[in-house]
Amino acid sequence: MRILIESTGRIPFIWITVFIISLFLSPFSSLSGQNEIEIAVPAPKGIIIFAGMDLAGGEKVASYSVERSLDKKRWEKIAEWASPQDWDAFYANVNRWKDDFGFQGFPETDDLKVLWQKCETAGVIDSMGYWAASTLIRLAAGIAWYDQTAMENTSTWYRTRALGKGGTVVSEYHSMAVQYPYIPVFDEVSLAEKNVDKTLFYLKWQSKGDFPAPYFSVRYYENDELKKAGGSFAAYQVGDMKYYLYQDSTRYLKSERQYFMNQEDFYGNKAVASDRVLVSSASLEKGFFIHTRAESDPKGLGVVLHWKIENATLAENIRIYRSDLFDGKPYEELASIPVADTSYIDRSVVPDRMYFYYLVGENRLHHESFQSNVFFNAGYDKLKPAPPSISQGKMVPGGVEIAIRANDNHLSGFRVYRSDGNTVKLYPISGLLKMTGDLVVYEDTSKVLAGDRSYLYAATAVSTSSVESDFSDTLTIRPSIKTTPPSPNRISAYEEDRTVKIIWEDVRTRHRATNGYHIYRRELPDGKFTTLLSEEETVPDPVFTDSTARPEKGYEYAVQTVDDLGGTSESMALYSIYVKKIVLPVPPDVWVTQSEGKVTVQWNEPSSNQPLKVNLYRYQRGENPQLLKSFSLAEQQFTDTKVKKGELYFYFTTHSDDDNNESFRSKETGIRME
Repeated sequence: MRILIESTGRIPFIWITVFIISLFLSPFSSLSGQNEIEIAVPAPKGIIIFAGMDLAGGEKVASYSVERSLDKKRWEKIAEWASPQDWDAFYANVNRWKDDFGFQGFPETDDLKVLWQKCETAGVIDSMGYWAASTLIRLAAGIAWYDQTAMENTSTWYRTRALGKGGTVVSEYHSMAVQYPYIPVFDEVSLAEKNVDKTLFYLKWQSKGDFPAPYFSVRYYENDELKKAGGSFAAYQVGDMKYYLYQDSTRYLKSERQYFMNQEDFYGNKAVASDRVLVSSASLEKGFFIHTRAESDPKGLGVVLHWKIENATLAENIRIYRSDLFDGKPYEELASIPVADTSYIDRSVVPDRMYFYYLVGENRLHHESFQSNVFFNAGYDKLKPAPPSISQGKMVPGGVEIAIRANDNHLSGFRVYRSDGNTVKLYPISGLLKMTGDLVVYEDTSKVLAGDRSYLYAATAVSTSSVESDFSDTLTIRPSIKTTPPSPNRISAYEEDRTVKIIWEDVRTRHRATNGYHIYRRELPDGKFTTLLSEEETVPDPVFTDSTARPEKGYEYAVQTVDDLGGTSESMALYSIYVKKIVLPVPPDVWVTQSEGKVTVQWNEPSSNQPLKVNLYRYQRGENPQLLKSFSLAEQQFTDTKVKKGELYFYFTTHSDDDNNESFRSKETGIRME
């Protein structure tokens, strides 16, 4: 018996129907067409030749003929036939071919009769719908021929003709070379499971790959005689794994049987047989497992298995199998232990992963086995994982980057902790950071961070069993955040000794990280602020003397705070002042005497401490004063030799400074030369 695999990823009837229809609708469908096409296929007893799609015996096609050649030169006519002319004849053909191709499936008799009547009306096999591709249906409908007289292992060509009334050739096709027997190749198959109990025995084969078989059959040897297996068949697919299942009653097991399976293609050609599996009536006398259970080891990472065996004396040893999927993934042998054992601890588990187990006891009789049910549990790691390693990552604008590296296995992630910047206590700042590898990078850009504080960071590792490690080593990091110190609240300025002195609030009293101040000045009314020092320089104390201010000009001064981290205040303290005109001291009065045609001019010592000069002027009526000479404050006399007899001269003094500012005149004194 054979069974169609339903999970092969394609429906064989559909693709074979498309294939055959395409042959008979191709451009080569002509009386003179000599192109070879695939209309003949090997089967277990010979060659199947597909003749056409129309039923023979109607107006279009009266009959089909098939010729055979071994060299494409000499042709031998081997058959000419017509389609059955009524339901009874068609159904007789169905029964004729059922043993050979019934494994492909066919509809119930009533449904088949309705479909055949549609075909008779339409005159084509397409009216069979899904079943039109069945080899059984095509042979029964008389549109295919099964050549069971073909020579084995010999290349053979076939020529089919559709004949009209009077023997005229309606169409003609030539096949490619074909020979039989044919052994298809599929994915390698092996026994996956065997179980025998008091009522049933069960065999399961499996294959893995991209080329599964669409059908399979089971046979067995009993007393050296090969027999076809009855029972139930099934198949299914999970991923690239294909499973072939066979089950039968044990009541027919009177002696030893050696079962094997063959994968088969669409036409029943058998692949290489599997290894034989021994099943016997002695298999019924065996032990069986009871009270199987699995539990997480309370003392460490592991799964503890427990069981008991009935009829333990019939077993040789116990094999334990494990998988991390209940079905769809092979169970691998975990251990082989003495039959006297009733427990086993599996230490080779990944924490928190569910594992599925079953036990196999090997029977002393014929080395057959008995299997337990599947039971399962997970192991949990109750030990703290090793703390992770942390390091500072790249600079992140507005925050901190932490790189965390795992130092243990079976971790679900990390948590990050941070201090408040004032104490050493650490607070959690992240949820569980899932791991995508050994390294996780975390960015802390919280709005509570301040650029003028340093923070402690640490991390913990969390195992897949939700156990958290101790803290890692701590890091002290100052966030990459621009600081903004406060601006001075109060500022004033005044003139002193021809300079402007600016005084402002010392911000250090409320901002410890204050480094100094930038001083800016602009000329009123519409000048632009410029720094009075270089951009790198700061004024350390809250006072500054501007010696570059000019008299009779208005200025506005601005003070900006600079902290130790390079941050500057967003606002600046402002103060405006008008620099008054400079008024020099009153110069000393002069007195004059003459002698020998010369004038001696004298004056008192000035009382000013300023670095001034004394300027001596002379003029005559109707002329502008002429500067005779400038003297230091220590000089108090000058002899004027450039005078003329009878002329009247006037003398006075002024003060001047280094900026060429000049005072008012002193009282003038006149003298006429005698």
